[in-house]
Amino acid sequence: MASLRETLTALVALQDIDKQILRAKKAQAALDNGTKATASSTEARSQYDAKHTALQHATGDLKDAELKSATVEQKLKTYQGKLYQGTITNAKELANIEKEIAMLGRQRSDLDGRILELMDEVDQKKCDSELAQAASQAAEVALRSVVEKYKADYEKLSAEIVDLTKQRAPAVNAVGDTALLKRYDDLRAKSGGVGIVQVVSGNCGGCGMTLPTAQTKHVRDGDSIEVCENCGRLLGP
Repeated sequence: MASLRETLTALVALQDIDKQILRAKKAQAALDNGTKATASSTEARSQYDAKHTALQHATGDLKDAELKSATVEQKLKTYQGKLYQGTITNAKELANIEKEIAMLGRQRSDLDGRILELMDEVDQKKCDSELAQAASQAAEVALRSVVEKYKADYEKLSAEIVDLTKQRAPAVNAVGDTALLKRYDDLRAKSGGVGIVQVVSGNCGGCGMTLPTAQTKHVRDGDSIEVCENCGRLLGP
């Protein structure tokens, strides 16, 4: 039958395994799963879609203006042809043609100005779209990198937790004292995962409080189960 000191030593060993399991689980929970990178990628994609749509609209407006200009130009040539062919001699009809030519000339001038504006607008929006596309692609690459790292780290920690969990079963058996194990587990649940701590230079290894000399001796000799009066954790050799 194991001595109390041996039992407490085994419990300290179990605590070490439990601390490693807790550390691994906390590390796993703290891993960057790509939530922020996903949001950034989504926002970058949205920005690109908006810029690309704006470019398409501006390009469509430019094509419409160029088509209108071509139509006006064709009408203008037709009326100018009638005017200069000399086949129309009616003064009123000639005056009407001259009015049409003047009106079409103004329309052409307005459209030429609008086309130049739209060409500048298309160039700017094309630049904006290309920059937004590059930003979106960069955000997607960053997201993939984060997700890949998350998966690799998660799997590594999962394997570590599985291995530690396998080590825990024999460590529990090494303690053997069911009542003491329950007390330890209850304390762990209330004390941040730590149910037993070692005495370090006469101080509690959990909260750092200086322990009475007699209590330190009891722990060292392993002749009784001692508890820190400040943090309530079990004290082990």
